[in-house]
Amino acid sequence: MRSPNGPIVCSVLALLVAALSTSTARAGEFPRRPVTIVVPAAAGGGGDTTTRLLARGLERELGQAVTIVNQGQGGGVVGLTTLVKAAPDGYTVGLLFPYAGYKYTGQATFTHRDFSPIANFNGDAAALVVASGSPFATLKDAFDAMKAAPERYKIHCSGGCGSVWDVPVAAVMLDYGIEVSRLSWIPGQGAATGLQELASGGVHLQTVSLPESAALTQAGLVRPLAVFSPKPVPGFETVPLAGDVVGHPVDGGTWRALAGPAGVPPDVIAVWEAAVRKTVESPEFLAAMKKANFGVKWAGAKDLARLMEDYETGTARVMRALGYAE
Repeated sequence: MRSPNGPIVCSVLALLVAALSTSTARAGEFPRRPVTIVVPAAAGGGGDTTTRLLARGLERELGQAVTIVNQGQGGGVVGLTTLVKAAPDGYTVGLLFPYAGYKYTGQATFTHRDFSPIANFNGDAAALVVASGSPFATLKDAFDAMKAAPERYKIHCSGGCGSVWDVPVAAVMLDYGIEVSRLSWIPGQGAATGLQELASGGVHLQTVSLPESAALTQAGLVRPLAVFSPKPVPGFETVPLAGDVVGHPVDGGTWRALAGPAGVPPDVIAVWEAAVRKTVESPEFLAAMKKANFGVKWAGAKDLARLMEDYETGTARVMRALGYAE
């Protein structure tokens, strides 16, 4: 018996099949041309280095050339702005790192809603470093001095302040009783330029990762006071732990991920996510990251989305203590 609604049902089914076929074709066809990764940092820093190591494997997995575009101006705001304004077609993605502090410094209003999370591929602990000639021999020396007269000291953030390294360091300073709002926090265009300023005496301290400061440490121009990790960092086992000073384990640092602008189709995100995962799990990438002393930390799109929301909540506490209003 023929249903009176037969033609309608068939039409609906045809539309569903067509939509599914289009989605599958789009995912199967992507990418059909070279892709771009925007790195909101200057060349030579950790964000640039780790992204370039990742890009080697992504070219193999995606079957297309990957162009890296460095835009570290404004402490990374320029690069992130380029990313959020890009066409949401998956052909322009970017390096994403702790970004919530920009809202409090009036530089930008980025939130997790501005991005399409793809995957996290790197995680490193923050460190506090000084120039080789600094009077501070230990982290306790530095903390005690800043607690006594915070207005005397300048700290380079390595990028936009309220971002990658300074937020976890400031959180520990709060626990130590330092009035973080009275310190001078200096933004920059990346770790490399900040370390040069530190070595030349332009600032007293710098928040950075140990791998980023390794070259100047080996050259005898800077030295780490402590790393904000619950256990020694491989390759830097002699660097003291910040937790030994404050009396409890400390786990603070950065995460680095890929993301697109808001609105990238889920099937395109899936292609990127799979490519990142295969790269992160490859022996070549693992060996390269180990050689460069960078940590590997995987999180897929869904877990990255949760990480971003939790990070925004934690950053709010520190930024309010620094005297910034939302």
